[in-house]
Amino acid sequence: MKRFFAAPFLALSLVLAFALLVLPQTAGAAPSLSDGTYTIDYVITKAENDSVSMANDYFEKPAILTVKNGTVTAQIQMNHSKWITVFKTPVNDSFVDAKVVGSDSAADKRTVEFVVDDLSKPLISKIHVTVESIDYDHDYTIRFIFDEKSIKSVGTGKDAAPAEVSGQAKSGTSAASVRSSDAAAVSGKSQPATRHKSDAATADASAGKQTVENPQTGDTAPIAGLVVLLLISSAFVMVRIKSAF
Repeated sequence: MKRFFAAPFLALSLVLAFALLVLPQTAGAAPSLSDGTYTIDYVITKAENDSVSMANDYFEKPAILTVKNGTVTAQIQMNHSKWITVFKTPVNDSFVDAKVVGSDSAADKRTVEFVVDDLSKPLISKIHVTVESIDYDHDYTIRFIFDEKSIKSVGTGKDAAPAEVSGQAKSGTSAASVRSSDAAAVSGKSQPATRHKSDAATADASAGKQTVENPQTGDTAPIAGLVVLLLISSAFVMVRIKSAF
């Protein structure tokens, strides 16, 4: 009888153990965003590690997020459009050219948009950089690391649809107007001079020393509590089983 009396406690221990296996996978999940327009900061790192990539300097911050029916679309502006001849983002199992929604050839800028499946994970992208003046021609794989803590809402409802932007200012909530107000310090910077090969290598080596801290994946307090409960329950069950014999 004592053995059967211990069965409910054993079942409770198994349930707690299962919870411990599941919670670490869901604790870091990003909260769902309501339909609307948001800004979010990000950094671009190298493909093989968290060192900041040289490409980070060629993309304006913040990015503009548009959420509609659960789908998150990011708009990002490049400030050296002629150099970045190819920009691809993942779609299913392949990489495709991101949609160009705005272009300003005089300012050497263009704005692209692409879907982001999970803001909490690095977004792998592929670019091709060509600088004819110094005979520079290379392919790169980079990663976008989005800072979920920096998300700010800037519009809802009808503003949720991404607006096509160009070199001219437009009224209403759009990627151009949001970026000009939230990132004036970035977009107002003067264009850097063309780098020589040696200068580019030096800058890349310097950037490699910078590391990006991965975003936290969730609160560990609930997990710690479950661990304590699991240990107590397991100890109680062991006492009951031992006394049964």
